Order: sequence, then C-alpha cells, then structure tokens
Amino acid sequence: MRLKTYYPIPRFPPLSLSGATCNLRCRHCDATYLGGMLPAETPDALLAQCRALRQQGAVGVLLSGGSDRDGSLLNLAALTDAIRQAKQETGLIFNVHPGLIDADTAHRLAVDFASLDIPSDDVIRRVHGLDATTDDYIAAYHTLRAAGIPVVPHVTVYRGDEARLLRPLAAGDAPSVIVVIVFSPTRATPLAEAAAPEPDAVAEVVARIRAQFPAAEIALGCMRPRARALRAAIEIAALQAGVTRMAVPAQATLRHAEDAGYAIAAFDACCALPAARESAAIRGDRLRKSE
Repeated sequence: MRLKTYYPIPRFPPLSLSGATCNLRCRHCDATYLGGMLPAETPDALLAQCRALRQQGAVGVLLSGGSDRDGSLLNLAALTDAIRQAKQETGLIFNVHPGLIDADTAHRLAVDFASLDIPSDDVIRRVHGLDATTDDYIAAYHTLRAAGIPVVPHVTVYRGDEARLLRPLAAGDAPSVIVVIVFSPTRATPLAEAAAPEPDAVAEVVARIRAQFPAAEIALGCMRPRARALRAAIEIAALQAGVTRMAVPAQATLRHAEDAGYAIAAFDACCALPAARESAAIRGDRLRKSE
C-alpha cells in the first residue's frame, strides 16, 4: 500500500489570471480564495511571476482565478500567448483550472494538464448561479482532451451521491487521476452557515469512484474542511475507502497511514499531478515506509 502526499506551497502555487476579480461570485466562495493566489492578470505580470518562481525553485503553477458569467476562466483566452511564452522560458509544469472552455482556446493552450470541476445541475444553478448543466462540463472535458490536454476531473462532495457525475467518463477516454474535494463552509460567504459533509459521505463518493474507475488514482484534494477533528476524520475515511493521493494531510492521518503499513511519498505539487511528471516534484527526504 502506498499513499502519495502533496504540498503545493511554496513550489507549486496558484496564480490568479483575473487578480481579485470574479464575475460569477459563486455562493460557496464569493471570490474569497482569490486573495490567496498570486496576481497574474496581464501578460507581463504572468511572465514576471513565472520567471521569479522558477528562480526561487518552483516546480510548477496552477493557472486559476475568477470566473466570467459564462463559467469560463477570466482572461484565459487573452493570455494564451503569454502562457505559451512562460512555459517555453521557464519549463514550469502548468496546471490550468479552465472552467467551461471553447475549442479554440483549448487548442491554443500550452499546459501540461487541466483540473476540471464536474458539478451537478443543482449545484450549478443554486451555488454557481450559472446557466449551464453537468453535460456542459462533460463536453468541456472532451474539448480539452481533443486538444491533447490530459484532464483531471474534480468532484465536490456535498451530499454523498456525487460519484454519479463521472459516469459519462467511465467509457472510452477515462481519466487516470480523479480528485475528490469536499464542500467547506467559508466565513463571510452566503454558505458560511451550511453544514459540511460527514466523513461517511466522503467515503461513499470515494468508494463509488473506485468501483467505476478501478485503474485510476483517486486524490483527496486540498479544498476540504480544516477543523482539526473533522479534517482527520474525513482524511482517514477517504483513505480507508480507496484514495491513493492526499493534499496536505494532517499529522494524525499520516500516523494512521504509517500504523496501517502504508509507504508514504511526498511531492511538492498539487495532487492532480500526472504520474509521468512526478519525478520533477518528489521530495526524496520525505519518502518513507512504516516499520
């Protein structure tokens, strides 16, 4: 048994292609998380950030930011030339969080892989406030794949039935990595008082995804509740249900995994990193096996 752990900060940080701007203002975030990203909303800013990060020893970056009203990543289409130049100059690994994307933009992207949320129709309407459907996100998955970009689908657990959203991807060009994230009530947002999912709900989603995609690696992503007891309970439940990757696990989770006999590897990257790029991000001093 092996558990891969991932630590994006400081060597795989998120860049916001829209700075602090989001036109969609989803109810679970309301642009809160943009404040923790490095601003890169112009070609010059993007190039400067990537050059500086490379000099500081970065492995890669997540190209993310706020959304436009159509569900696309703000400024992505306008920055494709700068992204290509930054990629050529720095050699950083580029992950993009594109949202809904058109074929022209996808074919102009010079990135290593894409992280794509697959939300339910209900969440799209009530949380994102977007006039779209799950089928539109499935179509975006295929648009990116047609452009030659590996895609890592992300599913957010709200109720525990979200594994069904990935059924259309189980046949044909199935993903090799899937990320499960967990709704986390965030202060000063419209959903601040909503309840976080129980660990059993997270385990149910992981187990069902494991059954649907037996060859895939499943990651527990960094977006999840951080209250100490709930965090560890969610992580251990997900591990027992079949995750093979985990972003920034709690010490209690690492101790549990070691006691259970897992070999634990650590990477300076986001948990969606393709296996083919792992050698660039592994922490040699953190690879260990429990006795």
